[in-house]
Amino acid sequence: MLIRNDNGEAAAAFYDKRRRWLDYVCELDELSDRAFRVGYWLAKRMNGRDQCCWYQHDQIAKILGMSVDKVARAIQELEGRGVLIVVRTHRKPNSYSIRLPFEF
Repeated sequence: MLIRNDNGEAAAAFYDKRRRWLDYVCELDELSDRAFRVGYWLAKRMNGRDQCCWYQHDQIAKILGMSVDKVARAIQELEGRGVLIVVRTHRKPNSYSIRLPFEF
């Protein structure tokens, strides 16, 4: 992941990328409302320094008022559409990063 430089340029670029990602995912055909909601929640918790976030499915489910199974399916849907990168680590929370399927 990128570390913010002295001028904050990498962080600013990430926040612009996140804004574009949210717009793109919002207009993505055939993406369920549940997947958008989970994706939006994860994206808003990513910061410019790490450009990712770490949460367990049960934490996300509790905060969003969903079942753990629905959260898992929403994350799989986002990952399957190629807009979310999930790094799974044994006995640790997953790491989530946004992925734009185009250059900007």
